Amino acid sequence: MKRLLGIIKKHNQEQLLVQSGSFVGILDESQKNDFKAYSILSDQKQSKSITGELFNFRLGPLSGASLECGTYNIYTYGERMVDVDIDISYKSRGIENLMCGKNTTHALTLSENVCANFAFSHSVAFSRAIEEAYKITISDYCRFTRLILIEVERIYNHIFVISRLAMAAAQKVYASHLIYLFDDLLSLNKKFFQSRFLKGINKIGSMNYIPISQIKIFVEQLDKIVNEFLKIYEFSLKSVNYLDRLHNTGVLTINDFDDINFDGPALKAIGYYTDIRQFESDFDFKPIVETDGDSLARMIVRAKEVQQSLNIIKSLLEKFKKDSLELDVNLYNDSKTRIGIGQCESPSGTITYYVELTGNIIDYVYISTSSMFLFNTIEKALKGQIFTDFAFTVDSFGAFFADAAK
Repeated sequence: MKRLLGIIKKHNQEQLLVQSGSFVGILDESQKNDFKAYSILSDQKQSKSITGELFNFRLGPLSGASLECGTYNIYTYGERMVDVDIDISYKSRGIENLMCGKNTTHALTLSENVCANFAFSHSVAFSRAIEEAYKITISDYCRFTRLILIEVERIYNHIFVISRLAMAAAQKVYASHLIYLFDDLLSLNKKFFQSRFLKGINKIGSMNYIPISQIKIFVEQLDKIVNEFLKIYEFSLKSVNYLDRLHNTGVLTINDFDDINFDGPALKAIGYYTDIRQFESDFDFKPIVETDGDSLARMIVRAKEVQQSLNIIKSLLEKFKKDSLELDVNLYNDSKTRIGIGQCESPSGTITYYVELTGNIIDYVYISTSSMFLFNTIEKALKGQIFTDFAFTVDSFGAFFADAAK
C-alpha cells in the first residue's frame, strides 16, 4: 500500500513524504492528487457547518473522557453524533521547531518527549534517521536491544488500551487488574532500565550498556506479567455484555483507509497492514489481522500482539549472544549537509522522522506519527454512533493528542 506520510514544507515549496512497501522517500508536489489524505495533512479539512436542529456539544479540553487536553466538537441533536471535529492544538509544543538549531543529542531527548507512551519508538525512529544521514552501521548488540525494547513498549501500551476499554464498559475489577499489570510493567522498566517509559536508554548509533544476563531476568519477569494478562483477557471474553459493547462500534472499512491513511492495529482490524516489521530480517513476522473493523476487532489485534511481541522478544534473546560495551558515536561537526529518514513501528502505527542536518546541527525536521492520522479516523468512526459508544470508539485506537500535535 502506498501511503502519504507527510508534507515537507520549505521555502514556500512542498514535497511529499511517501512510503510504498519498504521504500520511504520524497516525491514532487505534482503527485499530490494521487493521495486523498493530502487535504488532511495540508490542513484543508472542510469546516463543519451546523444545520437544522444540530448543535455543537463541546467536550474538553479537560474532561473525564480523555487523559490529555483536547476538544471534541460533537455535532448532535441530542443522542446520536452526526459529525465530529477534534481539536488537537492544546498539546502542540512545536517540537519540530524546537529541534532546529540543536545538536543531535539534544534533539534525541526532545524526540522522547513527543509522547511518553511512545517515547522509545520516537527515539529509535529519530536515531535511525540520523544514522542513515551519517551512514552509521549499528552493532548487533544495539540492534537487538532496540528491537526487544520496541516490543516491550508495544506490550505495555496494548495492555493500557485494553484497560481503557474495560473501564469504559464498567468492567472495574478487570480494568483495575489490567492497570495493575500496566504499572507493574512500568515498574519493571524502572528497575532494569532506570526509566518507566524507556527514556535515556537509546543513543545515536549506540545504546546504554545493559548486560544480556540482566535482559534475560527482565524477560523472565515480563513473561509472568504477559501470562497473567492473557489469562484474565481470555476470562474477559466470556462476558457477552462486555463484547457486545465493542462489537459493531466505530466500524471502519478499506475505503476509510484510502481517504484517511491510518495504520497500526486500526488498519489490521479491517484485514490490511503496513507494519514495517514485515521487512525485519532479525525475526519472523506475520502481521495479525481481523476483518470486522470495529472496536472489538481492534482490541483482539492488540491482545494477540501482546503474545506475539513476547514471542519476538524471546526469539531475539536466543540470537543475543554477546555483551557489548557501546561507545558513543562522534558525529562530524562539519559544514556538510545531510538528509536522513528513519522509521519505527510504534504500538499504534508507524512513526517516521525526516531530518536535514548541517554537520551535527539540525536544520529541519518533519515528524509523521500514527496519531496524526488516527484522530481523523476517530472523527469518521464516531459519526453515527450514540454518545454511550464514545469511549469504546475513541479508546480503541490508542491515539494520543501529544503524539498528533507534536
